[in-house]
Amino acid sequence: MQYHFNSFRSSLPKAALFTYYLALIALLASCARQGAPTGGPKDTRPPGLDTIASTPNFATRFDKKRIELKFDEWVVLSDVGTQVVVSPPLAKRPEVLLRGKTVVVNFDKNEVLRPNTTYTLNFGTAVKDLHEGNPAKDLRFVFSTGDFIDSLLFRGIVVDAFTGDPVENVSVMLYDSDQGRNADTAVRKERPYYFSRTDKSGQYEFRNLRSGTFRVIAIEDGDQNLRWDGENERIAFRDAGLLVNDSLRGVVNLKLFKNQPKFRLVGQNANRYGLVKIGFSVPLQSFETQTIAPAGLKTLIEKTPDSLMFWYDLPSVDTAWTLLFSSAAFRNQDSVSQTSRSEFDSIFVKKLSRSEFLANHRIGFGDVAPPPAASGRGGRSTGVPTPVSVQSIKTIIQSPDLPASLPFNFPIISIDTSRWRLTVDSTRLTDFSVLPDTASPRRISLAFEWKQGKNYALTLLPGALSDFWGTSNVDTLNRNFNVLAEKQLGTLSLSLEKIRPGTRYVLQILNGTSVQEERMFTAETANKKFVFSHLPVAVYTARLMEDLNGNGRWDTGNFTTQQQPEPVFTKKLDALRANWELEVSFNIEVGEEKKRRQ
Repeated sequence: MQYHFNSFRSSLPKAALFTYYLALIALLASCARQGAPTGGPKDTRPPGLDTIASTPNFATRFDKKRIELKFDEWVVLSDVGTQVVVSPPLAKRPEVLLRGKTVVVNFDKNEVLRPNTTYTLNFGTAVKDLHEGNPAKDLRFVFSTGDFIDSLLFRGIVVDAFTGDPVENVSVMLYDSDQGRNADTAVRKERPYYFSRTDKSGQYEFRNLRSGTFRVIAIEDGDQNLRWDGENERIAFRDAGLLVNDSLRGVVNLKLFKNQPKFRLVGQNANRYGLVKIGFSVPLQSFETQTIAPAGLKTLIEKTPDSLMFWYDLPSVDTAWTLLFSSAAFRNQDSVSQTSRSEFDSIFVKKLSRSEFLANHRIGFGDVAPPPAASGRGGRSTGVPTPVSVQSIKTIIQSPDLPASLPFNFPIISIDTSRWRLTVDSTRLTDFSVLPDTASPRRISLAFEWKQGKNYALTLLPGALSDFWGTSNVDTLNRNFNVLAEKQLGTLSLSLEKIRPGTRYVLQILNGTSVQEERMFTAETANKKFVFSHLPVAVYTARLMEDLNGNGRWDTGNFTTQQQPEPVFTKKLDALRANWELEVSFNIEVGEEKKRRQ
C-alpha cells in the first residue's frame, strides 16, 4: 500500500503537518496489524505428534537421557507433576520442559535404568494445544532397555467401598512377587514396580507389562509419593496375587476404604456438670468403668457408635472425682489378658457447681434450639411469677405405621402422661402410649394409630417430664406431626436374589442420603422379599450390607490384617408413584457384574 503526499505537505502549517503525521502513522500501523480471522468452527482436534522429528517411540536397547516429542502445533504444559507418570517409577523425577512446539523430558544425570525393562511415560492430559486446550490423545512414550517391548495388559476400576461410586486420581500399584511378600511393609516403604492412575470414571489401565505375579494395591495418594501414609489415605487391595499372562481376561475391581484405625480415645470432655463425654477412634464394643468418688454418686451410661455419654449426679457435695475407663480393645492390642487398675484410663472430673447447673438447666427437645432462659434462675420461686416460655415448634412427616420418635436434650427418667396433650382437629386424644427408647435414655416413643392425611399436635405441659437429676420441664413443649394421605404414599415390594444363606444383612431404603427404612435379618434362603408400605413418593435407593460381625452396621476394612470391608450392594430404584406398588428385583450378583463390566 502506497501513499503520495510530497506534493502538498509543504503547504501545510507546522501544527497541521504534525497532526497529519500522527494520523498517517496510526493508519500505517492499522494496515500492518495481522490477526487470525474471527468466527468459524471451534478447533477440537488434539495436537498431533510429529513422529519423524521426535525421539522414536517403542525403541529397544534404549540408553538415552533425553526424550524429545515435537508436535504439529503450539502446545502448553499443565499439571506436569500429577499427569506425567513413569512406570516403573524412576529414582528421580524427570524434568519435563517445553521448547517451542517440542516437549523435552530430561532424565536425571545419575538415573540408572533397570536392565531388560520396558518403561512407559504416560503424559495424561499434561500436553494441550495453545488456543483451545485440547489435550493430546493417549500420549505415551514406551521404550525398553532390553531386546523387546513387553506387551501384556489389564484393566480395572476403583470404587468407593461403601457408596460404590468411582474414584478419580487413585494410584493403582503393582508390586512384584518379591516385593509383595509383606504387602503392608511394601506399600509403606517401597516404590511399586508399575503404577497407573484412575480417570474420572474410576477406570485404570496397565499396558506393556511383563509376565509375572503381582500384588495389586491402590491408594488415594494425596502427596503423590507412591507410598501409603496409613490412616490418612484410603486404600484398596486384591486378596490374592494377580497372574499377568496372555490368558488374563476381564477387569480387576478394587474397593477403596478408610483403613480401620487402632482403638484409642480421641477426645474427652468433662467441662460441664452432669456429663463426661468420651470419644473413640472406632465404634465401641465392650468396656468397663470404675469411679473414685464420694458415696452417693449416681451414674447413667449412654453409648453411641463413636462415643460414651457418662451422665452423673453428686447431690451431696461439690467435689472433684475420677472416672476410670477400660476397653477390651486396649487389652487386645497390647496382648494383655486380664484387667488391672493400671490398664484403666483416668479421666479427672473437676469440681463443678451442681446448683449453678440446675439453675440454668432446662429440658427441651434435642433437635431444636433450646428455649430462652426464664427469669428466676430456671423457674425457681423468687416471689415474682415466672413466665412460661414455649420452645419453637417443629413439624415431622410421620409414617402411619410407626411410632413417633421424640428426642430430648437430657436423659428422661419418668413421664407424667396426664400432662401430655395429643390433639387432632381440636379433639383431644387419649388412646396413645408412651415408651422409653431402650437404645437411648434421651429418646421416647409415642405410639398411636395415626390416620392418613391428618395433622396432629402434641403439647407437653410443665411437669410432663422428669430427668436424671429429678428436675421437670418448666417450659411448654410442642411438636406437630403431618401424616401423609394415601395419595401421597406408595408401596415398595423388594425381592432380594442371590443372597447367601446363613449370612446376616442390613437392608436400608434411602431417600437421598437419609435412611427411610431399615431391616436387619439373617438369610435363610437365597431369596427374600420385603414389602415397605406407606412410603412417601420419592426416588429411592436400596442398599444391602453384609453384616459379617453381626453388629448391625457397616464396617470398613483393615489392610494390616488383610481384611476387606464388608460388602455393600446398591440399586437405584425407579420413582415410587402415589397410590402405587413398585415391584423390584435386586440381584446382588447382577449388580456386581455391572460394576465389573464398567
